[in-house]
Amino acid sequence: MRIHEYLEIHKDKIGNDVISCLKCGYIFCNAKENYKKYSLLIKEKLDNLNLRFLTSGEDTKVIYFNYVCPGCGVLLEVDSICPDLNKDDPILWDIQIDLSRQNELV
Repeated sequence: MRIHEYLEIHKDKIGNDVISCLKCGYIFCNAKENYKKYSLLIKEKLDNLNLRFLTSGEDTKVIYFNYVCPGCGVLLEVDSICPDLNKDDPILWDIQIDLSRQNELV
């Protein structure tokens, strides 16, 4: 089952539901886990990007979290995070799938 442009859920060799990259086949994790925790994470401050600044001159609090496939380097997702507001776990879920309902989704 495709869940993203470059991600799918399928059965591995021993029958577990896993999330893998469609481009290179890299297996991230079990389908019930957050694939982002197994991706390469590149953090970029908004201030470091061209023409992205506050007109007041203050530093922005926003950090871009770029999630990349460790197998092939394809960019999977970008989240804009304000660490001051999200201190517990800045790695957000894109999707959580109840695999017991998988047949209803197909």
